[in-house]
Amino acid sequence: MSFGGDFYAFSDKQLRDLLDGEVNYWEFLDNQMDEKPRECFSKGEHVWCEISQMLEPEHACGMENTNAIPEMSGYSFSDDVKSIVEELVQLSEEELRERHGDAKIEQNFEPLYQIIKELMEFYQRAAKNNDAVLFRLT
Repeated sequence: MSFGGDFYAFSDKQLRDLLDGEVNYWEFLDNQMDEKPRECFSKGEHVWCEISQMLEPEHACGMENTNAIPEMSGYSFSDDVKSIVEELVQLSEEELRERHGDAKIEQNFEPLYQIIKELMEFYQRAAKNNDAVLFRLT
């Protein structure tokens, strides 16, 4: 059973190495190696399910899924991250509020909206750095 989820930004090569099993995912994601992810966004860990529901059309939790990085992970290579950002920046508060209501999410909208805005900023930094993004359920 998953209790949370984190987003990581790093290079396409690092993502390929993780998916191919060339790098120990636990040591890499836990910063136990010299080579590390550029950034980790964990502020939405307790609301990953709500985030995934609200941002599913934009594929914010990954264009592809894998079990190679347990428990389960969604990932997007850098080109896809740029496309995701283009879609995310178009979302208005009103649109997100409507999705929140349509999904019948129990979490209050305002704190969830703040986390989503910070996740959008994370995605913008990743796109600027030409990074891939990994969303990992923990």
